[in-house]
Amino acid sequence: MRSKHVRKTDISTVVLHWVLVITLFFSLLTGFRIATDSLEENWAQAISGILLQGDVIQWHSWSAMALGIVIIAYITFLLRARLHKRIAFDAEQRRQLKAGDRGKRLKALNVLIYWISFFLLGAAVITGLILYFLPGLLPYWIVSNTHQVLAWLIVAYMALHVIAQFAQGGVAQLLKILNPTGAYGAAALTAIVVAGLGAASLYALDRSAVDELPVLQTDAAPTIDGKADDEAWNEAPAVTIATSRGVNTPEGEDVTVRMVHDDNTLYTLFEWSDTTRSRKHLPLEKTAEGWRVMQSQYGINDENDFYEDKFGVMFATNSAIAGAGTSHLGSRPIDGKPAPANGRGLHYTTDESLVDVWHWKSVRTGAMGQIDDNYFGPPMEPNPEKDRYTGGYTQDPKTGGGYSENWEKFDTDIITPKRLPKDPQMIEKLQHVSLDPESGDSESDIFWMAMEDTVPYSEAADDYPVGTIMPSVLHEGAQQGDRGDVRAQAQWKDGRWTLEAERKLDTGSKFDFALNDDTPLYMWVAVFDHTQTRHSQHLHPVQLVLR
Repeated sequence: MRSKHVRKTDISTVVLHWVLVITLFFSLLTGFRIATDSLEENWAQAISGILLQGDVIQWHSWSAMALGIVIIAYITFLLRARLHKRIAFDAEQRRQLKAGDRGKRLKALNVLIYWISFFLLGAAVITGLILYFLPGLLPYWIVSNTHQVLAWLIVAYMALHVIAQFAQGGVAQLLKILNPTGAYGAAALTAIVVAGLGAASLYALDRSAVDELPVLQTDAAPTIDGKADDEAWNEAPAVTIATSRGVNTPEGEDVTVRMVHDDNTLYTLFEWSDTTRSRKHLPLEKTAEGWRVMQSQYGINDENDFYEDKFGVMFATNSAIAGAGTSHLGSRPIDGKPAPANGRGLHYTTDESLVDVWHWKSVRTGAMGQIDDNYFGPPMEPNPEKDRYTGGYTQDPKTGGGYSENWEKFDTDIITPKRLPKDPQMIEKLQHVSLDPESGDSESDIFWMAMEDTVPYSEAADDYPVGTIMPSVLHEGAQQGDRGDVRAQAQWKDGRWTLEAERKLDTGSKFDFALNDDTPLYMWVAVFDHTQTRHSQHLHPVQLVLR
C-alpha cells in the first residue's frame, strides 16, 4: 500500500534534471574561482577555500557549454513529449497564484519560479557567449558584472526552488526527482540527437573564433625604431585583438598586430592605447631610517602602482583557450609545490611541453632595446635562493648582460642598495618628477642606471638627503644568448604605445618556436598597464600563417 503513495518522474526528466544540476554547479564553482582573481571581488576571496583550482578557465568554458547543450536538450524533450504544459505559465496559472486553495497556489508559484530560472539561465548563457565568442562587442565590465550578478541570482534561485518544492509537497515532492519511471523514449532520443547537433555546432563555432594573421614576405624590412612608419607595415594585414580583465585598464585594451618576414627574420608590430607612459618602477626613496622601496603590493608579487608598463606575447603550437592551457588559478594549484604569494595562480604546462613567451619590460629590457625571451614549461622545483616560486614560468638561458634589482635583499621596510650613482647629477631630474603612480612620465625620466655609471654602496658614500629618489633597476648590458634573441624598440606618443620587434624565423633554440609552414603557430597578447602580474587577456588565440 505504501508504494502507491511514492511519487515518480519519468526517467528522461530525472536524467536531464541531474545533468543540468551537475553542469550548473560545476559552472558556478569554476566561475566564482575566476572571479576571485579580481582585485575588487573581496566576497569571492571569502569562499576561495571551497573553489576548484587549476585549469579553471577551460573547465568553466566546457561546463558552461555543456550547460547550454543540456538546456537545449531539455527544451527539446519537453516539446517533443508534449510536456510543455508542465511549465506553461498561462492565464489559468496566473489566476491560481491568488487561489484560496494552498496547493493550487503553490503549484502556480513553482511554475513562476521555473520561468524565473529560464530567464536567469538564458541571460547567463547569452552574456557568457558574448564574453567567450564576441569580446569587445560591448564594454567588458558591463557584460562581466551582469554575468556575475546572474550567477548569484541563480544560486538564490536554486535555494528558492528547493524551498518551493518542499512547500508544495514536502519530502515526497523532493524525492520524486530521485524515483524514475520509464516513459517518453522517443522524445528522449530526439533530445539526444539535438544535443549532439548543438555540441557539433558549438565546436565549429569555437574553431571559427580563432582569427588568422597572414605574415607576408617583404623585400624592404622595416627599421626597428618604434615609429611604425615603414612601407612594409602599410602593406601588412592587421588583426585587432580585444583584451580585458587587466588592472588599470577596466574597459579593456584593443591590441593591433602586424607581422612580415624576409625569409630569414620575423618583424612584428604591436600597438595599443595607454593614457600614460609609466616608468616609475619600484623607485628607491631615502628616509630617516634608510632606503625603502616605493611599492604597495610588491611584497606578495602583486604590485599595481609603482611598476613599469609591460607587454606580453605568447606562442604555442596548440590553440587551447586560456594560453594553451597554461593558466592555472588558485592559491595552491600544484600539490607539493609552494603557493604563489599573491594567491592568484601559476603558469605552467601539464604535458612536458614548452610555450614561447616574449616579455617586453619598458624599463628593464625596453631601455636596452630588447624583449625578455622567456617560456612556460612544466612546474619547476623550488629554488631556495629565489623569493618567488613561479611554477613553470622562467627565462631562456643567457650568457651575459641583463638587469638586476638595486637592493641586496628585498624588504617591505628598509633595504640596503647594491649601488649608488657615480655622479649624483645622474638622478637629479628624478627629484622633481611626480611620484603619483597614475601620473605619466616623460621620455627623459630615467628610472634605471647602467652598472658602469654606479659605484658599490657604502654608508660612507651614502650622503644623500632624506627624500632622495633613486632607480631600483641596474642595467648590465644587452642580454646575450637565447634570452636576448628578440630585438625591440618602442615609443609612447599621444596615449599610444608602438612596439616593433625582430627575431629570426628559426633561432634554432629549443626554447623558441620557429615560424614555418610545417607546424601551426598560435599567438596571445597581454597588456600590463604599470602592473606586475595583472595583465589584460583574451581566450582565443590568433593563428600565424606564413605567406
